[in-house]
Amino acid sequence: MSGCVECVRWREREERARRRGDHSGAVDCRVLLRRHRAVCSVGRAVAERRRGER
Repeated sequence: MSGCVECVRWREREERARRRGDHSGAVDCRVLLRRHRAVCSVGRAVAERRRGER
């Protein structure tokens, strides 16, 4: 998946937190990713594509 570097970083941080069992940290990453996507055109496009796949 191509995309915004910042979006990828938030996803990676979320995954690391989840693997450590840090559920609060994983949720924080998802919230911050959503906030970032609100201002990131690349992130918005990826999010819209994912919603269409469900």
